[in-house]
Amino acid sequence: MTDVMCLSQFQDELRRIARFDVSEPVANPLSATVQKISDNPACVPARLLGRMLRALTYERGEFRRAEASAFDMPTLRLVIALMNAARAGNNTHTEWVEAMTAADAAISS
Repeated sequence: MTDVMCLSQFQDELRRIARFDVSEPVANPLSATVQKISDNPACVPARLLGRMLRALTYERGEFRRAEASAFDMPTLRLVIALMNAARAGNNTHTEWVEAMTAADAAISS
């Protein structure tokens, strides 16, 4: 088993971890993601969430297998909602880029 995964493998692993979660989906995952990152930009899950947002925006990225367990359940729920939104095409590419830019600004400040 390889330690580094591409975006699609990482998404599969996250879905596997969250498979028993039956909570309500997040209403607006892009806004919720930017807010979550802005609330605590220095913490590891927020930085990983920012990387996930970037990967979904540009449809590429690499993650370590261990990073899949870095999310607590509410954040994992948010990531799954974000992945579902990306798959469904609920937002324009411009909206994704704007969200990523806002998240990057929060992390770098």
